[in-house]
Amino acid sequence: MSRRFIIFGGVLIFLLGSFLIDVDAKLLGYWTFDVKANAHRDSSPNSNHGDFKGGAGWTPKGKVAGGVILEEGADSYFEVPHDNSLNATDQVTLMCWVKFTRPDFGRDQSLVWKNAPFKESNKRFWASYSLRTFREGFKLGGFAFDANTEGGRTAAVDPDFLVANDWYHVAGVADGKEVRVYTNGKEKIVKEQRGAFRPTEFPLTIGHDLRDPDAGKVRRDQLGYVQGVMDEVVVLSHALTAAQVKEAKELGERGKSLDKYAPVAAVEPTGKIAVKWGEIKARR
Repeated sequence: MSRRFIIFGGVLIFLLGSFLIDVDAKLLGYWTFDVKANAHRDSSPNSNHGDFKGGAGWTPKGKVAGGVILEEGADSYFEVPHDNSLNATDQVTLMCWVKFTRPDFGRDQSLVWKNAPFKESNKRFWASYSLRTFREGFKLGGFAFDANTEGGRTAAVDPDFLVANDWYHVAGVADGKEVRVYTNGKEKIVKEQRGAFRPTEFPLTIGHDLRDPDAGKVRRDQLGYVQGVMDEVVVLSHALTAAQVKEAKELGERGKSLDKYAPVAAVEPTGKIAVKWGEIKARR
């Protein structure tokens, strides 16, 4: 084997390894809920696997293959233990599919929630970042991005009401300067982002938040339980564009997951570099 080929191969491995690390770092968590046996697993390189809590469970009737079904009154949600990989810095994209099954519950609902401690003294919010709905009157309110940022609370709320028994694709995107909420692939609201997200050591939850009703005099019926089905939950450390959010929604409508969608998908793990090098040598 020539020295020139060895040098070329070494450079190729270095570049491939650097590319993998850079791309992998963008996908913080991806819960597809596709197959019952692996419904708890995170498909990202971070292995942020979770647990079904209370009445939460797997259903074959997700938007794309299986999903997580949430039942009101059973403290049902999906919990992911804290890992530093889930602490976003100044950018984040939160996406999921959701179908609400109760048309008359007028309360906030927590879709994706990176929990944080409640501090009565400074009225800090309970989430590092979150994707949720806001209640208005007794109707199911619009989707919202809500976060505890360095400059204070950052929130953006879609003003349009939601209805039960329809699938919605929702995304909250923060690019460091502004936050945007997309409903069914359409940009609905833009607000100023007030700095980077405050890191926490609390779990990430899907379908609920972990606010203590005794800590801040929060009523039990305001704790954000979702009644319905959720699917294809994604957390990214970078901001997707409007076109990318729309394409992700269109893939879901065609029954396709995001595992091969470049702005979201995790590439081969770094252990594959040895395999690539073996293939290079075999072709020599």
